[in-house]
Amino acid sequence: MSFIKVCGITTEKQAKEIANLKPTHIGVIHFEKSPRHIQIDKIKQIKEEIKDYPIKLVAVVVNPSKDLVDNLLQIVDIVQLHGDEALDFVKKFDKNRIIKAVRVKDENSLKEIEKFSKEGYLVLIDAFKKGEYGGTGKQIDKSLVRKISQITDKFILSGGLSEENVYNLIKEFKPFGVDASSKLEIKAGIKDLNKVKGYLQEAQKAFQELRGV
Repeated sequence: MSFIKVCGITTEKQAKEIANLKPTHIGVIHFEKSPRHIQIDKIKQIKEEIKDYPIKLVAVVVNPSKDLVDNLLQIVDIVQLHGDEALDFVKKFDKNRIIKAVRVKDENSLKEIEKFSKEGYLVLIDAFKKGEYGGTGKQIDKSLVRKISQITDKFILSGGLSEENVYNLIKEFKPFGVDASSKLEIKAGIKDLNKVKGYLQEAQKAFQELRGV
């Protein structure tokens, strides 16, 4: 099964509509500085809305406390650590329930990715933009993605993905999964369902071709 995520969901209605389009993962953001931030009560409501779908709910946080991660893991399937969390902190949690995001700035970022990959954590790579923790719509330098694909094949590609480019990027870099948010939106936190559908179809098609299905 491929990993295809739609992130930045803010309402139960859109969660259900997108669940019907069959991504493997839906993401919500619990980070007050994000325009897509939602409270924990809302995350619970979204989880309840999609509980009958074969979809995993991912909560994205930035530099959280251990208590917050533990609390979220009572509600969602996976927590995505999208800040500057150290390996010692990340190792406090079950590696099957954590995604560690790394904002790829330059060659030094590759060492970060290798560090978490070696410990068996699924790594999501995102574009670096100063003062921003994701959702920028910016793409990672392709030469760096190429080097990352040589370090590990267990990475999720994100950053500026859309129905226009996801097929070619999957075929070129063969990631474990993909994650899209801002390029699928009408405005921050509200998705264009046609764009979501196109993105999912293109991603599914590319992964099927890679598997020779």
